[in-house]
Amino acid sequence: MNHIRKVICAFLFFLCAVPSASADNQNQETWKFDVEVDGNSIGTHHFKKTYLEKTLLIESTAKFDVKVLFVNIFKYRHENKETWENGCVSSIESKTTANRKKFRVSAEKREDQLNIRTIEESKEYQGCIMTFAYWNKEFLEQTSLVNTQTGELVEVEITQLDEKKADLSGYLIESKGGPIKVWYSDSRWVALESKLKNGRTLTYQLTDSTDSPDR
Repeated sequence: MNHIRKVICAFLFFLCAVPSASADNQNQETWKFDVEVDGNSIGTHHFKKTYLEKTLLIESTAKFDVKVLFVNIFKYRHENKETWENGCVSSIESKTTANRKKFRVSAEKREDQLNIRTIEESKEYQGCIMTFAYWNKEFLEQTSLVNTQTGELVEVEITQLDEKKADLSGYLIESKGGPIKVWYSDSRWVALESKLKNGRTLTYQLTDSTDSPDR
């Protein structure tokens, strides 16, 4: 069981991207993804994007429970809030619980520097920084991304997949956390797939949305 926990925790490295605010419904987009491992449901991941006058706000909530013989061996809860300005992340507030292990990340941009604080340390990064923001297709052009669970800036290599999946375009993201595929219908994120270290396949599938792909 410890091996199963380690495998899932390693992949959850990628699952973190995403502020809350009240706004009119026409200024919001929402997505709901069902999350499975080898076809077995482990939970959901919800996203909400809110358009304001000068900023873009993103909320993300993930809830996963992995069970073996009806026993919950892994409980994961993740809440993340981000503010974006001019295509760059300007603030992050996230909290994560993976079984009994807790993570907190707080970040704020001052001038051209993003200051990130975690439970263990503080770091500063220069320039336009992005997170693993699957909802924002522009993140695919980056060579490093912030993991909002740990606060770490991670080097990535992103390439477009030759393989076709229906009428979708796919991309491969490689980093020290392992490879992951993401799929888009035009600019809308609709699916995610990764092969776990134990050979199992973890998938995200869009099941409900109120987005506006052409916005």
